[in-house]
Amino acid sequence: MANEIQTKLDAWTNFTITLAALAAGSARQSTIIANPNKRPAALVNLRIQSGNAPSAGTIYEIYLLRGDGIPSYRTDGAGAADAAITIGNAQLMGTIVVTNNANTNFYGDFDTAPLGPLGTQWGIAVKNSTDQAMNAAEGNHIKEYATYLPEIQ
Repeated sequence: MANEIQTKLDAWTNFTITLAALAAGSARQSTIIANPNKRPAALVNLRIQSGNAPSAGTIYEIYLLRGDGIPSYRTDGAGAADAAITIGNAQLMGTIVVTNNANTNFYGDFDTAPLGPLGTQWGIAVKNSTDQAMNAAEGNHIKEYATYLPEIQ
């Protein structure tokens, strides 16, 4: 029987990133994640809950951050820990479009693979490009990832 290439999905893990009450126009980065197993890509799942009703059609922007592990370089000067960040040149993984509803869950599923290998360190940044702050309860947001590897079976 010929070998098959199947995707080995690692365990789902939570990002350390504070989204509670993230203000309109602000961005926040996750704690940077080490990638010692050299996984090339990750799946990222987010559930972001609106606070007050945002304008319909506005977005939450999700960015990929990378580091070289030294840490002399990180995308957009990102720090090592969960903190505010100014997005300049980070690669956009995708967006979550919102409706005009208060306290509503909005979902986004992203794959980092189209943006190239994760590298030694990586993380995400979330920018609130709506006109309202996100929901103030941290437990109302889900932020998780699972790295993966194509593997010969």
